[in-house]
Amino acid sequence: MKKLNYKISGTIIFITLLILVSLFQIVFAGDQIKSSEFFVGSYTGSLSSNTDFPFSMYLGDDLTGVSSPVKDASFSVSGVYTGSGSLQLQIDSDSSTIKTFTFPNAAQPKDFHLVYRDSSGILGHTSAGIYSHTLNVIPSGITISNFGAKLSTTHQFAPATCVDGQPTNQKVKTSEFFVASYSNSINSNVVLPFSVYIGDDISGITNSVKSFYFSVSGVYTGSGNLSMLISDDGSGTSTSFYLPNVGSPTNFNFIYKDIDGKINPTSAGNYNYNLNLGVSGPTVSNLAVKAVMTHRYKPVSCGVGYPPYGDLISTVYDSTANADGPAYNSIMWKGKLGGASMDQGQVKFQIAAADSSSGPWNYTGGVTCGSNDWYEAVAGSSVELTCHPQVNNKRYFRYKIRICADDCIIGGADTPQVDDVIVNWSP
Repeated sequence: MKKLNYKISGTIIFITLLILVSLFQIVFAGDQIKSSEFFVGSYTGSLSSNTDFPFSMYLGDDLTGVSSPVKDASFSVSGVYTGSGSLQLQIDSDSSTIKTFTFPNAAQPKDFHLVYRDSSGILGHTSAGIYSHTLNVIPSGITISNFGAKLSTTHQFAPATCVDGQPTNQKVKTSEFFVASYSNSINSNVVLPFSVYIGDDISGITNSVKSFYFSVSGVYTGSGNLSMLISDDGSGTSTSFYLPNVGSPTNFNFIYKDIDGKINPTSAGNYNYNLNLGVSGPTVSNLAVKAVMTHRYKPVSCGVGYPPYGDLISTVYDSTANADGPAYNSIMWKGKLGGASMDQGQVKFQIAAADSSSGPWNYTGGVTCGSNDWYEAVAGSSVELTCHPQVNNKRYFRYKIRICADDCIIGGADTPQVDDVIVNWSP
């Protein structure tokens, strides 16, 4: 809530901004949402009969008190098919989850991509943990090549008491990494270097990487095999996908899993790998590869309470409503410091002024009038604005306020509360 009050006394105009909140005590009381992706399965040969794909999904975060936390669970299924008929999908052989997709006749291999949703709620788990399921794939009348399936989940969770921190239950996130993009044609083996970065605390977590797969797409002509291997790992991670014969350019899209667990970091950092791609027979163009990783991690410790500081930038104010700018005199705030004795934390300011309401805005403060210097103010007492060359005679102004839990360098258990900000200027 913001309210502006103009008080005129002689040639001095006061502007009061009512903030009504402590900047550090903005807590998102509503539950929050995140999405994750998990590898389900891929099939390198021709699939024409019933096939089961066991998979795991992981729920992290604090689900305490959240009703029906899994808001959506859907499978992305793709491949190339010939013939006509149908593809039936279900979960854990449960008849309530059956969904049948019709495939029109295709004499030549034709790519497909469909989305199958768990409408029965069989994946609607209510507590954090690893859950094992099976995707049942039942083709009828069609033959599928390069079958691939992944699971996308969206779940609701109780917010942490500090940013990405307590409670201490482990969490999960999904990240994507660029691997390769080729604008020219490929008909021989290529090596694709790529990097994976983990910035979270995964120390002490067994097998932090819960899912890692590559999404590979492009256009091909001819027939043959496209093989994948991670970092010259012998046969441990080798997988070969068959591309049926086509006389005209045909799209392909398949999923390749790191079946040997080659990519499984045990600590945060940047990790470099090679994806070895072997082309035998077909000519591939527009090759694109990305890596998708879902990993588990430990939240940060929030024993110190609030982070070191938080900043807020005000709206733009028109001081004089004419071309002549004012002289900016002082700034003050009303409220209280943190803690039981109301002496914890600091409140600082910078100010910026411009001839146009669109800026530019260069915030300055303190003795040096530099961008890293601040005016330090005590509640209820004005501090003189001394950076006159930077702000005076400029019609529009904004200010930046920094609220510090302790000394603006380390966190603290308490925070100041700012109720009003008063800027004093003379026309």
